[in-house]
Amino acid sequence: MIEVHIWRGGLYLNSVSVAFTEKEHDKVFACNFYTGERKEIDLNVGEIPEKFILKIPGFLADSFFKSFAEVLDKQGVKTDNDAKIQGTLDATKYHLEDLRTLLKIKK
Repeated sequence: MIEVHIWRGGLYLNSVSVAFTEKEHDKVFACNFYTGERKEIDLNVGEIPEKFILKIPGFLADSFFKSFAEVLDKQGVKTDNDAKIQGTLDATKYHLEDLRTLLKIKK
């Protein structure tokens, strides 16, 4: 399973860092998808080697994440939050239909 780690600060105080790790059995690997390289790490220590970290300048970070989220949405990737919102919308729809019946309002 792949995990994404995001944090602000670090070497460049105004930057945002992104790293990817993959769990395989009882081991954790830092992943560089650009080069295909993986390295076993200990997440408890909290050290991910620098060459496995994507650095984004702070002033570009929000724009980058928003654009990335939009691309994921276009690719059909849905989050748990999307499912919760859809469930709430569905529940509201049925609640309104029930109210129309109770109040004898025609559709």
